[in-house]
Amino acid sequence: MNLHVDDIDNEIIKLLNQNGRTPNTEIAKKLNLSETAIRKRIKKMLEDEIIQIVAVVNQQKLGYVFRGNICIGVDIKKIDNVKKELHKINRIWYIAHLTGAFDFDVEFSAKSQDELRTLIEQINKIDGILKTEVSIRLQLLRNRNDWEK
Repeated sequence: MNLHVDDIDNEIIKLLNQNGRTPNTEIAKKLNLSETAIRKRIKKMLEDEIIQIVAVVNQQKLGYVFRGNICIGVDIKKIDNVKKELHKINRIWYIAHLTGAFDFDVEFSAKSQDELRTLIEQINKIDGILKTEVSIRLQLLRNRNDWEK
């Protein structure tokens, strides 16, 4: 099902991307609309799952200095087991099933080298894992979660 986002919805999305806590009254002023119209549009976009309004944690401020990804090659016969086991690991916050050279890409955060080593060992012990390739993020150059129509 394709849902339509008009120019007004697009402007609302842009404003919420800048600050998800922007009051409806402020958005209404900027777009020359009523607060009721803005509230209804946001409610509809939330219900239609066009947008989500969430809090994003700044992991570095909480001491998670090691962040990166692990590409994982899997025995295809054991892929369901690997999926299930990866979901159990708290330090992994993103899991993608892939095509290509690797079967999964996971992203992680860790507070110390020991925590990172433990995470890598935990992943490598999963039945069905054939190979892993760990990359540590050296610098975040772009982190876009905004949207352009």
